[in-house]
Amino acid sequence: MARVKMNNEYRTKIKNLSRNSLENNTFNTKRESYFQALEQVKIDYPKYFDTAKTIVKRAYPKEHCDTLQYFKSLYGDPCDVVANDSCYYFAYTDKDEVDEDGDIKQNQKHFDFKLNGSLNGSEYNRQNDFAYAYYRQELKDNNLNADIIIEQEDNQNNPHLQKHTDANNKFLGLSRCSEDNINLARDFNDQFTCDVIGTSHCRSRAIACTKDEYQEMEKFLIMKSKLVQTHQEWIRGIREDIKDIKSALKSYRYLDEGIELANSTFKALGLTDTLDESNIIRTNSTGLVIYNPQNVADRIAQRNEAKLTREEKIALFKKGQSEMLKAN
Repeated sequence: MARVKMNNEYRTKIKNLSRNSLENNTFNTKRESYFQALEQVKIDYPKYFDTAKTIVKRAYPKEHCDTLQYFKSLYGDPCDVVANDSCYYFAYTDKDEVDEDGDIKQNQKHFDFKLNGSLNGSEYNRQNDFAYAYYRQELKDNNLNADIIIEQEDNQNNPHLQKHTDANNKFLGLSRCSEDNINLARDFNDQFTCDVIGTSHCRSRAIACTKDEYQEMEKFLIMKSKLVQTHQEWIRGIREDIKDIKSALKSYRYLDEGIELANSTFKALGLTDTLDESNIIRTNSTGLVIYNPQNVADRIAQRNEAKLTREEKIALFKKGQSEMLKAN
């Protein structure tokens, strides 16, 4: 049988299938570090918020907030001084520490529990790196690229990057174009709010805390940064591997040479994955088998699935609950 000649379509397919295997390589310690950091975030995020809530409620007792809310109900906007917030300035003064002028040093940082909150304690340094790392699988399951910022970190201003970040932000609920019935950011943020008293932004109301509490909250920032860091290190490694594969593929004239490259790579990594010509010829550029009848049927069914609004979903849920009660 004549050898199949290599072309750009086949190169793209081999690259994408190879990347899928590299991403799922459980022997990769960087991958495991990322998943460990993700699991730790899911466990400890609520614990750090409990610490923050303790500090906030000590400064703004519930009975005070309730009283002010009552006055607002009587007098309206002039008494609108209680707000539900999820970011706070915490500060403590250590008498044993002095600044360069010899004055007692005040330590102060901004701690933001929002999905796109700052990682370094600055109110003005919001970013989406944590959101992409936290919801990486959800983005990937919806054919979105959670790794795009890492892949394009050497080329920050380009239409390709903008296109993917816009799509990610819309899905997560981090943009004004987000669909109301899919808002992961809102659902995430709503878990970590409590009432504060004040008429200005959080930067003007530093809340006193102890040194131990402050240091505990600094661990919160470290935890968030670690998730971002492990995500970056993992994907940077894969990015370099794919660069090597792409460079080699450019020099090959025949498809079997590219398949041998991929299979040799898998074997060297201890993976059981293998490619053959049918894998390449019967897939599209993303690696999806396009001639499998079930795949085609599933895609058509998904496109025709009714998209309900948030209100419609709530109404259906209530209807189901009512029917269950009647049945009992």
